[in-house]
Amino acid sequence: MKNILSIAIILMSSLVLIGCSREPSQEELHALYQEQINQTNDLASRIMKQEGEIMKVTRFEKLDCNKVDKTKDLNCRVNVTVEMPFLGAQTNTADLRVAKGESGWVLVD
Repeated sequence: MKNILSIAIILMSSLVLIGCSREPSQEELHALYQEQINQTNDLASRIMKQEGEIMKVTRFEKLDCNKVDKTKDLNCRVNVTVEMPFLGAQTNTADLRVAKGESGWVLVD
């Protein structure tokens, strides 16, 4: 019985540590990036007096995430293709600095 309790405690501790150390998924990073694009679209729509999406993310791929020295932040590299008027599709590698907030991952400026 004591062995089963010890194993259960070790397993629960491992799960807690894994949950704390996990990095954001591709979907979480995409949502954060899309939020920035939406804000840019809103601002551009007001300035240009044009309705609808001005910039559109057509491809998003998480490359990697690395811990930022002396912080709890992560720097995540992503490959993004964005469709823009007059410019067409533009593909770039972007760095997103993120931190774990109370309600999930947030972008750090």
